[in-house]
Amino acid sequence: MDKGSRSENYYDILKVRKDCSGKEIRSAFLELSKKYHPDVLSGVKTNPKDAEKFVQIYEAYKTLSKPNSRKEYDSLLKAAQSNQSRTMEDSSNTVVYGSWEVKPDFDSNPRPYYGVKGWNRISNSKIAVALFILGIIGGLSGFASVKSSHSFQKKRLEEVSTKANQHHERIRSDAQKYGREEQVQRLKKRISKKVD
Repeated sequence: MDKGSRSENYYDILKVRKDCSGKEIRSAFLELSKKYHPDVLSGVKTNPKDAEKFVQIYEAYKTLSKPNSRKEYDSLLKAAQSNQSRTMEDSSNTVVYGSWEVKPDFDSNPRPYYGVKGWNRISNSKIAVALFILGIIGGLSGFASVKSSHSFQKKRLEEVSTKANQHHERIRSDAQKYGREEQVQRLKKRISKKVD
């Protein structure tokens, strides 16, 4: 489609009515193929626009020959025509939608803007390096926190183990000092005190 024929749709390209049958679409495609197909024109001096025209004809046929794609195309075409009839532009770039007037709020002389105003643009490679460094710092701090947590847990376990060993040694020395019978009597007294 050339720039001047923007309003030309697939029906216009195949020169058929919008309510035509699938058979009519096929016939129109075959007729136009005989005129614009590159193989038909191989012996004749060809115009580059003829090749473009055949591509347009083929695209139109490909879309309109299948019922589902034709239905989608018709919906898009109807929506585009509806928007075109509702939207008008005046000389001040004010767009009118029905009875609503929408004025653009853009700068007519835009300048490049990146990120936060007042900050210079940073190249992608610098951003990648900064992210890589942050990743390394994050990894090292994570490793350090896991290591310190492990050391803390190890220290606590050693303290508990030391207390348990001291208690165990005290019980063992009491058992050797007082004998088995005395230990049983002491245990009975302790139990009876807890029950009372």
